[in-house]
Amino acid sequence: MGQPRRSVPQNVPRLVARLASPVIAALFDLDGTLLPDTSAEREFIRFALHTGQQTAPEAVRTFLSWVVHIPTRGVRSNKTYFGNVEMDLLAETAETFCRQQLTRRIPDQAQRLIAAHRTAGDCLGIVSGAPEILIAPLRDLLDLDFVVGTKLTCEQGRLTGDLDGPRVSGREKVRQADQAARTYEFDLRESTAYGNAFDDRFLLAAVARPVVVNPDIWLARLAHQKGWPICVFS
Repeated sequence: MGQPRRSVPQNVPRLVARLASPVIAALFDLDGTLLPDTSAEREFIRFALHTGQQTAPEAVRTFLSWVVHIPTRGVRSNKTYFGNVEMDLLAETAETFCRQQLTRRIPDQAQRLIAAHRTAGDCLGIVSGAPEILIAPLRDLLDLDFVVGTKLTCEQGRLTGDLDGPRVSGREKVRQADQAARTYEFDLRESTAYGNAFDDRFLLAAVARPVVVNPDIWLARLAHQKGWPICVFS
């Protein structure tokens, strides 16, 4: 008698089909999307105000004692308050900030959504206008594949307060997402994107599954016109 024929597990054909299909991504905006009603920079300033001189190492305390005087208006476009700050010092502060404060501001709904995309095998990334140095630790803390933000100019180890390239918003988000797609080998046109602001419309239009989150009035109107789904993180 021959060997008994072994049945193929039911999930194998599905796995083979999955491996043969293009890799897709889930791209998340940060300010106003994963962070409802706030931004990474605003939270960083709050972190500095509340941390003050108590919990950080001495070098970090020196920086925080200065940064608490930053005005909260205009942080989106004005980065001069980073001028002459040591890049390594800011990176150290950012790791503590993201771990102790920023991740706690991401709602449970958003955390579960990220987990669902991870379970589905999607490439996961944040594409944000926030300074990349402030939000880079989210890659490891949220188990993402990449984090893209606005880059700041550094000379001789210190930030100048100038941007190193364009701010990541509007059409620049699409360009950055295209670059990430080439680097991480996913199909942007078949992917999912989440955004809250009218400026996010370009990236939302560039993917197969746009999802509008906590939209401003202009994006809400566009979403209704386009039939894009709207969800609320709180």
